[in-house]
Amino acid sequence: MIKRLESSSSAMPSSDPPAASEADHNGKDKYQRQWMVRHGKLMVICATAVLLSVFLIPRLKVIPQNANPILRLKVIPQTENPQQATTTKKQTLQIPPCPTSPWKENENLQGKCPGDLKSYPDATTISQCASTCCSNEECISWQYRQDVGCLQGKDIRLGQEKDGPAAWCSDHPPQRWQGQYLKPHKKKGVVPPKEKLTEEDIRKGACDEQTWNPNEEIGQCFGLGDVKRDASGSAKDCMEACCENEKCGAWQWNKELGCFYGGGMHGCQGEGDPVAFEPFAGRRKRLESRRYTDKH
Repeated sequence: MIKRLESSSSAMPSSDPPAASEADHNGKDKYQRQWMVRHGKLMVICATAVLLSVFLIPRLKVIPQNANPILRLKVIPQTENPQQATTTKKQTLQIPPCPTSPWKENENLQGKCPGDLKSYPDATTISQCASTCCSNEECISWQYRQDVGCLQGKDIRLGQEKDGPAAWCSDHPPQRWQGQYLKPHKKKGVVPPKEKLTEEDIRKGACDEQTWNPNEEIGQCFGLGDVKRDASGSAKDCMEACCENEKCGAWQWNKELGCFYGGGMHGCQGEGDPVAFEPFAGRRKRLESRRYTDKH
């Protein structure tokens, strides 16, 4: 009887939990390693971002303004509009008022005035150029740019204005153009070839797409009349329209302003000088006798 009880008790299940097998340990270790790999990368990225925000950004803000221009940085807030920043920069140009003869409002003579305004060397800044013109009853218009200095003169027409004197100024800032002469002409600083070409040869070469030189005149020229809208699609269209006209001796084209051609052009500006393509600063006195109306 005793032997039966012992045998039956040994067959009963034990209340203690079974010992973990080696396979179970390996599964847990594998899961822990996967968790560390997955979340460890995220923790490293977060820590790096915190370090950069704490140590790097403050250093950018304390760089002195007189530091090397290459190293100078400006931290622009995310709420600032870059277009507004550009507008603010333009508004820093301060033109002194003219109480006796006020300047025409909402206007800047930023384009070239070919030959109608004369140099005034006594004024070496924008403020001096404006003030001396204001105090001079004979001076109506003035312009200033660093490379040419102060220019002053009488009244001028601006852009497409139809009333006023013959003197004229462009209402567009200087821009790069494409253009070419179709006849012989003298160009400053260019030595003419020993073998002179006939006018027929020059025109033939300028009207051939294989031999033309659309970059002969990259600075704006004057004297070509009104825009030719039918030929403003491209420089090639402008050239072909000029070549079809027997009286046309020169053309110019600009992507924004269109095609211009006529018997000849003059006052071409800029020979690759970057300053020659910067806008002028200028004003003109408002005259009661003028209506300032445009052609179109």
